[in-house]
Amino acid sequence: MTAINFGEVEARTELILSERRNPPGLESDIVRMFKEQCITGHFDDRIPMLCAEDTITYEFSVKAGRADIVIFHIDGSASVIEVKDGSNGYNHVVAGIGQAALYAVQFGMRRDILTRVRKCLLWTSTGDLYKDALIEMACIESKTIPLPWGHIKLHMAMEQAVKEIIAERARDGI
Repeated sequence: MTAINFGEVEARTELILSERRNPPGLESDIVRMFKEQCITGHFDDRIPMLCAEDTITYEFSVKAGRADIVIFHIDGSASVIEVKDGSNGYNHVVAGIGQAALYAVQFGMRRDILTRVRKCLLWTSTGDLYKDALIEMACIESKTIPLPWGHIKLHMAMEQAVKEIIAERARDGI
């Protein structure tokens, strides 16, 4: 199979978006895409994840809730990541800052095990640049690491584009 180039994926993504045939996305899709990025070695540089020995746990239950993603770093620290879909609205995303803090505090109570706990918010765009900027500023002011992503529709359309191209090539024997 020949390599897929980004221009081909970009063009197909635009077509899928213009035809409004991209599949809807959920927060679980965002977590899955994060997981895929980690598997392929694409880490956000705002989260110190430098060692293969770091452990990522998904849907980690704590006494008061469930953290979407927790990274236990080899240095004894942890990063607690709350995931929010911006298409559910600004208030939904901003609530994630409080959730991340709630989970981080519970991890922080274990100073005998963890040396430091970072709280992080990973969200897809609300579709409003001003609101996305406010979310990022709220993260910074609350000492929450902001991890903004593009709109979930774009991510889902791009994923659909890759699937379609691969299926076409397999069908054509390329």
